[in-house]
Amino acid sequence: MLARIIGSLNFAGLMFISLVGAPGLPGFFQILNPPSALQGTPESSAPGVHGDLSETMPDQKTEKSGLRSLSDKIKDWRTAAAQHNPGKPDAAAKMIGGWQESDIKSVIDYVSKQASQPANSAKRTPAKAQTRRLLDLSEQEAKQGDFSRIIKQGVLLHTDIALLNLDTAVHQYSRGGMGLFADGGVITIQPQTLQWEYARQLIDLIASSRSGDPVARQWYIGTTAYMQSRRLLGYAAQNLKSAVEKFPSHYTILFYAGALHESWASPENQNHLLLPGSKITYGSKESELRLARHFFEKSIAGNPDLAEVHMRLGRVLGLLGFHLQSISELQKAAVLLKDPQLLYYTVLFLGCEFEILFRKDEARDQYEHAATLFPAAQSPLFALSRLSAGSDDAKGALDAVQRVFALQVIDFRNDDPWWAYDLSHIRNADALVVEMYKMLGGSPQ
Repeated sequence: MLARIIGSLNFAGLMFISLVGAPGLPGFFQILNPPSALQGTPESSAPGVHGDLSETMPDQKTEKSGLRSLSDKIKDWRTAAAQHNPGKPDAAAKMIGGWQESDIKSVIDYVSKQASQPANSAKRTPAKAQTRRLLDLSEQEAKQGDFSRIIKQGVLLHTDIALLNLDTAVHQYSRGGMGLFADGGVITIQPQTLQWEYARQLIDLIASSRSGDPVARQWYIGTTAYMQSRRLLGYAAQNLKSAVEKFPSHYTILFYAGALHESWASPENQNHLLLPGSKITYGSKESELRLARHFFEKSIAGNPDLAEVHMRLGRVLGLLGFHLQSISELQKAAVLLKDPQLLYYTVLFLGCEFEILFRKDEARDQYEHAATLFPAAQSPLFALSRLSAGSDDAKGALDAVQRVFALQVIDFRNDDPWWAYDLSHIRNADALVVEMYKMLGGSPQ
């Protein structure tokens, strides 16, 4: 039954839940206060304190004897950010990736405080020799209160630590852990990386200035596309929460937000077992579908010619029971689409909607169209079999299934694009990440 196939797409990914326990989903999730039996090695005591950022000069506030001062951490971080080769797992990135949360947070908070001061104040503060020396500001940057070079280097550094999996520090579980599960069971729980959070804190300093909006927007688009392409849905949710706040009308960001909620509504993310006391942080199927519809409609309002968004909106409307509206959106998409893979999805969904409305001839035409677009695909043939079975046409149902057995399967996941529907909107993720590097002034290796 195609309706069941379409409703059962696997959106395995990185999930977030609160309290205690873990959902029985194939992928990762966040858990707060995980049971001690599931935790990895606890974090050793982080050296020193965050430092008192209310002090005028950070090195006026030193830590316990034998431990690095905040000013030393700032200088080490600034040197690593300047020496880091974007896109490479070099020594600078590995070093910062090994820092404890308290060390990195103290530095990021200091940089954020200095860079977020009002313009007049910022111009005075960097002029002080101590702060200028700590952040390695040029004379011109100091005079103008311009922290953009330092901030961009920091964004690239922490983005790469996350992208290249260089976060090797042992973290506490106070922020929650990342649980790996499969077939309904928890395999292990690991601390979540905070590198994305550090990069977001820095990129938001750029987003606060009008001239920096395109750079910050591309960072959010590129990193969110990366997260969704790797099914890191929990990290994508964190990213999109901030992105929608910063860029509430940008159609790509709204599209990605809609796709995330469409994923949360899938059976794999809804039909799970929770341990006692656990709670997922996303909503029910219906609430997530409504959110997906909301974001897709806002995206289309910003750019009415987005064929893929019309296609996804049509699917969501159908799942919500608005079948005539679904057909209207899907037909709009079919007219606009040139991409065979996206057209394949569109005609499958149209077939499903026509089948639900008992317009069986039209449904059959759409399924046959899908089979023509991808001759090795199984989904349209199973849909034709189900359609025939629903009409008490046993021979037609059997004939369609026999067509499946006759297929020459080379790579079943690539032969049928249906397996990759949840990734279809970010097939250009790598190119978007490269563009992000370029706009931040880096040349990724």
